[in-house]
Amino acid sequence: MASWKRTLRRCCLALTLAASDGIQADPQVQADDSLAAADQAYGRERKRIIADNLQLTPEEAKRFWPVYEQFERDLNVLTERRRTIIARFGENYDAMTDDMARQLLRDRLQLEESRAALKQRFLPRFERVLPIKKLARYYQIESKIYASVEAGIADELPLLK
Repeated sequence: MASWKRTLRRCCLALTLAASDGIQADPQVQADDSLAAADQAYGRERKRIIADNLQLTPEEAKRFWPVYEQFERDLNVLTERRRTIIARFGENYDAMTDDMARQLLRDRLQLEESRAALKQRFLPRFERVLPIKKLARYYQIESKIYASVEAGIADELPLLK
């Protein structure tokens, strides 16, 4: 378990650094390439962790992975929103006004609500393709991955002044 946490934190750090490189002075194309490469590595690692820990039968895998892929595409929209929030935080860190802080806080809370709503919306789809215990296990895995990524982000972001 601990090794996948370290791997995810490294991927998260790579994603955070790739995003922040784009904020600094790197050309946008290089930042986009770095972020795309980090995204691909992170996606592969997520899928490997899920596959290793979910232990699907061939029939379950045939039904599960297409639903997972759609879930992942929808989740990526939220990931982009999180990056935007982090970028705005970084861009405004030294000159943060109360209004900026209020908006960032609201955006972050809305993002968390959207993530919970997405998981809830996909629950019936996943219920159709997995036995309930495996589905509960999958949601546990998702929660652990999310917590690990959030911990990595929290480690990298300074507290607001």
